[in-house]
Amino acid sequence: MRSLVEDEPKQIGIEIEPDATSLDLLQRVYRNPSLPLMTRIRAATAALPHEHPKLAVTAVVGDGDFASRLEQAIERSRMVEAKPIEANVSASTTANVSTDTKRLSTSNGHKPSVLDRRYRRW
Repeated sequence: MRSLVEDEPKQIGIEIEPDATSLDLLQRVYRNPSLPLMTRIRAATAALPHEHPKLAVTAVVGDGDFASRLEQAIERSRMVEAKPIEANVSASTTANVSTDTKRLSTSNGHKPSVLDRRYRRW
């Protein structure tokens, strides 16, 4: 029969310096081959954002601050004069449009609630 001492998991000591950071501890854990693989993978995943920064978009503004550049852009947009849209309606296009509407024939004596034939149910 095995003793209870043999059933206890081994305590693996990882020694770090007193002024070490949490990143140092994580690096020691994932670099230790005597630890289980899943423990090492979790430590590597936790250390990843601190070791490799994410790519980010940065804007470099040269002259002045954002507010002054915005004011300059607004002033430039006011210089452009908007032209009104002029519509020319000829007599030939108005002749093709009929002003009278056709009445829908009622099949059973009452008016349909939807006037368009495409949406009727009967």
